[in-house]
Amino acid sequence: MRRFSCLSLVALTCFLVGCAGGGASQTSTGSTTTTPQASVTVSATTNTVTAGGSIQFTAAASGATSPAFVWSVNGTSGGNSTVGTISTSGTGSTATYAAPSSVPSPATVTIQAALSSNPAVSGTMTATITSAGLSANVADRFLEQATFGPTNALIAQVQQTGLQNFLSAQLTMAVTPYADPAATETNNTLLQQRYFVQQITAPDQLRQRVAFALAQIFVIAGDKINTPQGFTPYLNLLENDAFANYRQIMQDVTLSPAMGHYLDMVNNDKPNATTGTHADENYAREAMQLFTIGLSMLNEDGSLQVSNGTPIPTYTQDTVEAFARAYTGWTYPTQPGAALQKHNPAYWSGPMVAFESNHDTDPKQLLQYSGASSGGLLAGGQTAEQDLAGALDNIFNHPNVPPFVALRLIQHLVSSNPSPAYIQRVADVFKNNGSGVRGDMTAVITAVLMDPEARRGDNPATAVGTDGHLQEPILYMTGLLREFNATTDGANLAGQGGNMGQTALYPASVFNFYSPFFKTSSGHPAPEFQLLTTATALSRANWVNSLAFGSLGATTTIDFSPWGTQAANLSSLLDSLNTLMLHGTMSTDMRNNIMTALQAVPAGSAQALTQAKTAIYLIATSSQYQVQN
Repeated sequence: MRRFSCLSLVALTCFLVGCAGGGASQTSTGSTTTTPQASVTVSATTNTVTAGGSIQFTAAASGATSPAFVWSVNGTSGGNSTVGTISTSGTGSTATYAAPSSVPSPATVTIQAALSSNPAVSGTMTATITSAGLSANVADRFLEQATFGPTNALIAQVQQTGLQNFLSAQLTMAVTPYADPAATETNNTLLQQRYFVQQITAPDQLRQRVAFALAQIFVIAGDKINTPQGFTPYLNLLENDAFANYRQIMQDVTLSPAMGHYLDMVNNDKPNATTGTHADENYAREAMQLFTIGLSMLNEDGSLQVSNGTPIPTYTQDTVEAFARAYTGWTYPTQPGAALQKHNPAYWSGPMVAFESNHDTDPKQLLQYSGASSGGLLAGGQTAEQDLAGALDNIFNHPNVPPFVALRLIQHLVSSNPSPAYIQRVADVFKNNGSGVRGDMTAVITAVLMDPEARRGDNPATAVGTDGHLQEPILYMTGLLREFNATTDGANLAGQGGNMGQTALYPASVFNFYSPFFKTSSGHPAPEFQLLTTATALSRANWVNSLAFGSLGATTTIDFSPWGTQAANLSSLLDSLNTLMLHGTMSTDMRNNIMTALQAVPAGSAQALTQAKTAIYLIATSSQYQVQN
């Protein structure tokens, strides 16, 4: 409707020029970080506790033998009744913090563990004390990070259960699988529809959201896997493994026939000097560069290690060739009733299988780093299965994997531009889940979502403007459809997302829809902004206009009448939308401008409904909504 075009352009202009992120987390100071002789880290499964409640903290020390710790709260040994008390058990590596009976001011306290043998060496973590029962705004913001979009029902649930209990329930919820495609489906069109329905309606929202993040790390694309029989098992694989161990994800992705087809590991022949055959290097290279360790050595906080001002590479071409040989001999799963061949025909059910005589059995020098098993050397004479296990173990235990994975999961779930400290805290949990297990995704996801930096925006007084991220088109669409209880079969949504720069299941390349290293013109990390152009920004506004005032297609419907009823009191309407769409962060200027627009809607029988739709349209096209922080 034309009368909203000027407001749209004003909102768009503000959006394009006013949403830059903060300082970069992967830039280097120009010298390699020197690890101190001793250091202490403090971790917990959550950093939020209700008044009168308690949570447990764990301290770990490197460079110290049989460490013992002294615990304090806000610098007071043992704490006190005002800020809460802390007591140790066992050797002192674990401590229970008991929050005060009422919320202190400020509501955030600092828990410190110091080496009793050297109190100058310490680690800290903050804890936020909340009143019994969460506010709707806190619940809404958490759901923006942990699901495909808040709903009023989920907001109420999280308010009642609390963040950690909701998270725990989601982590143990049964998987919602994708249905097997019909044999008559010859392309991914119907799968794309099921994809949106899954994201919008599945109860295991956290699993769906993490699988979405994993799909943008372990990328396959519909331009090459243009068959739902091949793509569907891969989506189910990522769902099933979303809360497993990262090593398991690596294994299952590597042996996926869809990934094997996409990155050419399937039917990868061993070298043959007579015929000039070389092992294909595609998967070997991308498994390191994009899935696990990246191109350059990282410090534990994700910053680059450098030598003489130059980043230190993680691997060489010789390393790639060695891994390529380690991955030879694998072919598509054997079809039921058929015999294993050197090159099985394309078949998508189950993992790839080895044809041993097509596997290179010569020794292979893989990644060399401190602690690498056998110095990274794969012995000669091993089977394809043995070499694969050794190769994946060699990568999985590389020191780059924890910060590499931590950064990417934080970016996809919480913030484009996390601080080095945030990355390191999550990386520490990746290295050790508290029980000596490396790569535990349940612990890692919990650490990402419950970290103090992820939760500091729950309190507007402690919010940092450079936190958060631009909603990529798929999240933008699903968020709005979930918020307003849309009914849909998913038809047309993939194409509509494509107009905004993100066609579901069809990333532009193995590097995903956008690069994790993309920065704004001011040099700030903001990956999703790579998709934002003048054309795609206008497509966003046009899509919301269709959602509110037109149609997204005959099979996607939204009943806005409950919001029209609320328009009898415009202030109450804006309060409700402020909670649902902005977790209570609507600025005074924005509220005043929207109120002016609502009051200008002509009187008549449709006035209230038009006012509600106008408010939704103006909020959804604003920078404050599109950039979640």
